Amino acid sequence: MKTNFEKTLILSLGLICLWFFGTTLHFSTVISDVEHLGKDKLGLLSNQSHGIVSSTKYLHSISNKIKQIRFSPINDPLGIQKRVEMHRIPFPQSIQNEDWETIIHPSVIMRPKDHEEKEDERKEEEEKYKMQVPYFWSPSHIDNVREFLGENGKRLMTPEEAAQIGSYTPNLKKYDVQYGDADLELTYDDKMENIKKVNYIVDELPPKEVEMLETIFVAIASYRDYRCPHTVEQIFKQAKYPERIRVGIVDQLDPNEDKHCAFPEKSCFDDPEQIFCKYAHQINVFEMDAQLAVGPVFARHIGNRMYRGEYFTMQCDAHMEFVNNWDEDVIEQWRSAENEMAVLTTYVSEVEDHYNKQTGERKRNTRPYMCESDFEPDYYDESLSFLMHGQQPEEKPSVVGEPLLIPFWAAGFSFARGHFVVQVPYDQYQPMIFQGEEINIGIRAWTYGYDFYAPEKSVLYHYYHTDPHNKKRTVKRFWEHENSYKGIGTVSKKRLLALIDMLGAPPTEVNEENKGDKEGSENVVNANEEDGEYEVVDVEWVSIEADKYGSGQVRPVKKFLDTYGIDLVEKKKQNNLCVFVDEAMTRIFTKEIRKDQMGIDYSKIDFKFQDPEKFGNTWEKLLDK
Repeated sequence: MKTNFEKTLILSLGLICLWFFGTTLHFSTVISDVEHLGKDKLGLLSNQSHGIVSSTKYLHSISNKIKQIRFSPINDPLGIQKRVEMHRIPFPQSIQNEDWETIIHPSVIMRPKDHEEKEDERKEEEEKYKMQVPYFWSPSHIDNVREFLGENGKRLMTPEEAAQIGSYTPNLKKYDVQYGDADLELTYDDKMENIKKVNYIVDELPPKEVEMLETIFVAIASYRDYRCPHTVEQIFKQAKYPERIRVGIVDQLDPNEDKHCAFPEKSCFDDPEQIFCKYAHQINVFEMDAQLAVGPVFARHIGNRMYRGEYFTMQCDAHMEFVNNWDEDVIEQWRSAENEMAVLTTYVSEVEDHYNKQTGERKRNTRPYMCESDFEPDYYDESLSFLMHGQQPEEKPSVVGEPLLIPFWAAGFSFARGHFVVQVPYDQYQPMIFQGEEINIGIRAWTYGYDFYAPEKSVLYHYYHTDPHNKKRTVKRFWEHENSYKGIGTVSKKRLLALIDMLGAPPTEVNEENKGDKEGSENVVNANEEDGEYEVVDVEWVSIEADKYGSGQVRPVKKFLDTYGIDLVEKKKQNNLCVFVDEAMTRIFTKEIRKDQMGIDYSKIDFKFQDPEKFGNTWEKLLDK
């Protein structure tokens, strides 16, 4: 006969076993729910009468790599980190672990004014058009990161300030993080029903001798693009160090017709080595109904919101191929500029005839570079003409061992330090804009002190409307829903140009005092000349958060226009700029890179480009200095 002690012991052991079985079953169920991403589509609300749908969040699968790493970086690329106190920036961070911000869809903010509409009616309408988006990155060790980095563009940030931006991760070829190295941390919602947060917390820091890699955030905006999954897979497959990469996808799709960009083909239990399983903790997706798509600007704005402190940031299209070891290659090319403010950017070459899909190697050693731009007229409103970049040249590099300095920025490929998207994020309020985003970002970035370069070697290639068999294929475009957003594009274009002092005419000695105010009224010079005088007209534009999305004060817009031969009043530009950009511009302007590598000091450059066919090569005398 068993004693009371023995009975108690047996009962206790039984309860422990029961608890363990129940906990294991529950945890297994949670993991199963997270792993089978293909079963649960991102929660999209059913279409409302107004067509506005709010995105929701979901968790990626748990893998055998860490969710967050908490340690300080070791690399010291600019030799300044020893002089500043370094703070730990976790990597990778997930937007799914955070609270999100509620905003009003920009199509509502930017719709043409109806003067008969009452204010309370407009506010009531705005309530119907709310959606949730991630907050902009706000590091714990900096109260206001944009204020910290040069006071919102009022001044050039310092090397010490720039060094505070950027996370690192260990080289997993030398330091493999396994389950034994980390604790699993689960946080549930208030009802204890759903996982709210999943973290892996590293028990120990890697040994000092382990190489620390700068991280890369890749932002992709996809509109119903069947190539998006392949592009994301190639990003990881072709990287030398895929553990350093985090991808943020803004997936605009018709959930009834289109394939989701980041769902694995099979269950992650059946095939955990699939890219979307193996690197799930390094992939974040913001999924949005295609009916809400209002052009690349808003989609890429959301992509900028997904940045979480990575050392580098890259933007590319959703239909790309990557060369072998592209991550190491592009970082080496960026470093060769010896310029913290360098932005590698260009219109990348077509896959066909340039890229070997079997080997992942380049077929050519030519490079495209940005130098062709001209005014795109607006036949209804002359003040809305803007600079649009055209077909760009592609040649063998004239400058070897470093990237080529160029005047313009391209949206299809951009690679820079992480502080680039912190300081120059895409505007939240430019719906229904397709042409014009590049000059807007380019001017804003230039006035913040950034310099643009074409890579010496291509690291990625672009599909231009072709399928895998190289046949032309019709692709979906966001303007298939343009009838739902009539008149909004014109309102957005006024804002786009006003933010960069190009709405009509730039500030000059004559009209500097007439620059736009906070109320959104701007006096501009009409290009129609009468009796030798220019007519000044008022143009209204929506100026909400203009300081946040406007030009910086490190360099004036007028300096950019004068340097590159652009006459905003006459809507003309000096021709044959490419002759100067191909080599000479790099040789002359890069002499003025600051000693602390914080960009080119244009106050020391007094050159104004003129058409060499009319005036000769006016820059040649500067090459001898």
